[in-house]
Amino acid sequence: MRIASVSHSHVHQRQHNFFRHVARLGHDVLLIAPATWGDLRPLPHDYGSQVPPVPPYRLKSTTEPFTLAALPVVQAEGDMYRFELQGVERELHEFEPDVLYVQQELECLITHRCVNLAKRNGWPVAVFVWENLRPLGTEAEALLNHVDLLVAGNDAAGRIHAGSRQMVYLPQIGVDTAHFWRRPEVERDIDVGFIGRAVPEKGIEYLREAWPTAKIPPWRPWRELPWAYSHLKVLVNYSLDTPFWREQAMSYAAAEGLSSECAVVVSDGGAIPWWLGGGFCEPCPGAIVVPQHNAAALRAGIGQALERWNEMGKQGRRWVEDNLSNGVIAQR
Repeated sequence: MRIASVSHSHVHQRQHNFFRHVARLGHDVLLIAPATWGDLRPLPHDYGSQVPPVPPYRLKSTTEPFTLAALPVVQAEGDMYRFELQGVERELHEFEPDVLYVQQELECLITHRCVNLAKRNGWPVAVFVWENLRPLGTEAEALLNHVDLLVAGNDAAGRIHAGSRQMVYLPQIGVDTAHFWRRPEVERDIDVGFIGRAVPEKGIEYLREAWPTAKIPPWRPWRELPWAYSHLKVLVNYSLDTPFWREQAMSYAAAEGLSSECAVVVSDGGAIPWWLGGGFCEPCPGAIVVPQHNAAALRAGIGQALERWNEMGKQGRRWVEDNLSNGVIAQR
């Protein structure tokens, strides 16, 4: 099968690694991505080639039928709702997909463009959505009628998009267990820590109150994260619901920590309890879910995890391998 996928997030290496798993199943995969998105850009050495200085350009894997088309952003770079990519139509016509998979919300301009292209050309189209807070607008509701498969990234997204023709629940991508694994040369010398964006909605102040000695290191590149996780006995990801944002995934930091054999303590914010508590699959034995806005409950959860961190870490790794790894999600 020839699968083309369009998303601003395809600029990131974690997306490439996931879709390479899809290609290894015997599919011919084309990812269409921005050539740049903020400080992100495709890395040429991953493809055994040099990136031309001016997009558009293509990077082709030498090991599986996987191609990345990096296109110029012609408007609103960094705005996932308004950005446009120059040459999307040309790339899709040249590739002639059997399925077009758009990983953007229905309100996004690029989603409208791609769904309309699919409709005109007779390509079945699937759309992945995370939206778990705002109801659909009139235009998005109308567009949903032309989507053959809606891939919902959480239970609330499923309810918001309940009018779809057909729906499945899946994460946007799996967890790269070949990248995120416990590094034996790294000592587990940090009892409790946080890895991610140190912003208020991630519950940083509650973590500081609950466990004053918790380590909150500076932001690190994705490629370096396995070594950062490998220092931690307990990873805390205490996301908080706000009027404007709720956690849409498990989160990926928690899943990567589990894959790296950290015991994980998370809040019940957003989609986290659905993903880790038994909504998507069996409950995760490597994670403890505690209520939001409750430093005492967070402190108790951390204490429980520290007593069993080694056992929980091993159980969490197995759970990710069985339920959320790139190989498992690619097959689904």
